[in-house]
Amino acid sequence: MIDQSSMLCAHCQRCGRRSVLGRVDAAALAPPAEGGSAPRLRCDMCGGRQVKLFNAQGPVEMLAFLNGRM
Repeated sequence: MIDQSSMLCAHCQRCGRRSVLGRVDAAALAPPAEGGSAPRLRCDMCGGRQVKLFNAQGPVEMLAFLNGRM
């Protein structure tokens, strides 16, 4: 079960930008269908594709992630 306060965050490995994408739902965390590839994100600052996702469990973790403390 997914916590209602979970937020999906992203961190670009190229430029270092950290952002919040939105609330997490079960479809976002489900593995892709057979034969399908996982969606690739692109950084909105530099256009890099080296983006790592982070599932913040609540607002405190989200703020720590955005401030670079996680």
